[in-house]
Amino acid sequence: MISTDRQNLLESIATTIADYRHGEIYAMTPDHVNRWVDQFNRDEQLTILAEMDRILKTYYVSRQKAKDIIQRALTSHKIFGNHPERVIARTGFLRIQRKGSSQGDLLTLADEVTQAEYGISITSCGESPVAYIYLDDCLFSGNTVRYDLKQWLPEAIRGTTVYLIFLAAHNRGLSYLQQRLDAEAKVYDVSLDYRKWYKFNNLPQDTERFECLWPCEISGDELVDTYIQQVRDRCQGKNFSPRLFRPSGVPTKETIFSSPEAREVVERAFLKAGAYIVSLAKSPKPEMRPLGYEYLESLGFGAIFVTYRNIANNCPLVLWWGDPSFPSSHPVSKWYPLFPRKVNQP
Repeated sequence: MISTDRQNLLESIATTIADYRHGEIYAMTPDHVNRWVDQFNRDEQLTILAEMDRILKTYYVSRQKAKDIIQRALTSHKIFGNHPERVIARTGFLRIQRKGSSQGDLLTLADEVTQAEYGISITSCGESPVAYIYLDDCLFSGNTVRYDLKQWLPEAIRGTTVYLIFLAAHNRGLSYLQQRLDAEAKVYDVSLDYRKWYKFNNLPQDTERFECLWPCEISGDELVDTYIQQVRDRCQGKNFSPRLFRPSGVPTKETIFSSPEAREVVERAFLKAGAYIVSLAKSPKPEMRPLGYEYLESLGFGAIFVTYRNIANNCPLVLWWGDPSFPSSHPVSKWYPLFPRKVNQP
């Protein structure tokens, strides 16, 4: 028998994520959420549910919320001055993403906004452009937008501005992007203007706030210990050290979880289950890490931002890895995902 507290949390989470890949996959029901959380140790499950309920209420972006963000951006006097309708009409909406469909999906929302606000489709905008808009859901490492724009910049009209509009951005990726891309844009006399509605602090040297998952040290779990040893072996003889466990007392201000203790429960559970998932892969890519894909040697990126259209592989594996449609003998059937992920295609 499910307790009242547990049932309320299951229903609340299912309501929050109700439109996740709506029409593409099975419905996000309380039973679906329960099947996912039931894979963790029993004494961790209520804390995991309570913290996920708290996190997703803020950091899950539904289609309507995404459209509201884009509407605020495309009608902003701070961005486009006192007559945004005039600037929008001469703004090119870039469709240059090299892989994935996030940009196309968000451009659909942008088109709905411009038609409602200005009576113009984005396909009619951008003749003799004075500006461009690059839309994407979230900036993680910064590499996607960097290489999208690097390839496109030679086509830009000189003297124009590119507004990079993200639903969310991580400041480590943003810092990397600004260091690399601003200089490249300057070569073509193009200015870059970065806009984001959620900003996550994930710079390891910032001890005040850390808005991703980053577990404190644990030992004695065979799969975690094996993964840590693999990371250390790959770093042997190199001039850098892997980013492994979070120092005690960091962050000094908790902004994501309800308490430091709750953070530790969730991070420990996600790390242990993530190490199990990595162990299932016959030949895992080096960037496949328990807390999400990351090129740098670490426990994983640890992102917590999810939208109605997909989840990034930078999020913990426990949230998205696995597929119950495979035979029970197949490794990918050994974990049931909360957010079944659509793989980006080139």
